[in-house]
Amino acid sequence: MAKNLNTYKDSLHLIADILSFDYPTETLKHQIVSEDIDWDALVVIASDHLILTTVFARLQQKNLLEYIPKELENYLEQLTAINTNRNQDLLIDIQTISDIFNKEHIDYTFLKGAAMLVSGYYEHLGERMLGDIDILVKHDHIQSAYQLLKDHGYIEKRSGLKSGFFEHKHLDRLAKEDGLCAIELHKYVLNKPVSDYLLSPSILKNKQFKERIPIPSNKDLFLHNILNFQINDEGHYYSKLGMRSAYDSIVLIHHHPELNQNYNEKVITSYMTLHSLLFDIFKTANFNLKKLKRFQSRLHSKSRNNVRKTLLSWNAYMRLIPSRLSTFLSNKNYRFAVYEDRRRIFKELKAKFLKG
Repeated sequence: MAKNLNTYKDSLHLIADILSFDYPTETLKHQIVSEDIDWDALVVIASDHLILTTVFARLQQKNLLEYIPKELENYLEQLTAINTNRNQDLLIDIQTISDIFNKEHIDYTFLKGAAMLVSGYYEHLGERMLGDIDILVKHDHIQSAYQLLKDHGYIEKRSGLKSGFFEHKHLDRLAKEDGLCAIELHKYVLNKPVSDYLLSPSILKNKQFKERIPIPSNKDLFLHNILNFQINDEGHYYSKLGMRSAYDSIVLIHHHPELNQNYNEKVITSYMTLHSLLFDIFKTANFNLKKLKRFQSRLHSKSRNNVRKTLLSWNAYMRLIPSRLSTFLSNKNYRFAVYEDRRRIFKELKAKFLKG
């Protein structure tokens, strides 16, 4: 009799087993064939984590596509084909930007998904979904780099109030009218006040090259992948899982086993601890069993987890109020900008706190 495999936690575990380089393929095949899997739930979760194409690619690499529902296989195949074509075009964009910057002796390096794509780490070109093309640029060169892209047809995309009145890690986005995604030129890679976890001068100094395209060193790429999720995407604050980030981490460890070591930084050990629930490779000597047990209890109660997330969101906004209020009272231009942007602000607040 088929075992029922329908909980959120079960779906996460199955996705992790599909992505893993260590989980036995025969065991995974047995799970898929013999258990009653809620494939709709799996698709929703994988979509939320932007890894649907990764799931398809890993099933294909393990020769297991024939064991999933045919309709699902066709859907994932079409989606991955679209993403493959998109990534091919993005690689052309990356090469073009690199040529522009190299010609003008800009000191820079591609980051995150763009760097991973350039490195050729993925067995299938379409398995990684990319949002923006992120580029770290030396502080003294960033304005010149920004203008160079504008001179080559990229258009400035204002990023709301924050970019005009508060310091941010990257300049306003740039994009072509018919472009596939935006370009972000970074001054530093992590949000303040913790931006010194990974310093820009060090990343630029240690960069390596793939076909004359600069990317971070293996260790910096690995650490940035973790810290970007933990700090910029607030994974540490909310104690949440990031399957796309976790997959990039295990891909890097798969190619560079020396990266899988004990790290003392709390935000990194927290990441390793939570993701060890799904991937054994993250179990290290600094493993935090108490934190893991607390997280496991939340996985069993979606309503409890949602309440906790809402309370943390409110707390984060409350902490922002003093600085925003001070600027609002002292800066007439900011007051006017808030009024002009009020509809977007209310819409964002409603989506964050009143959804569902």
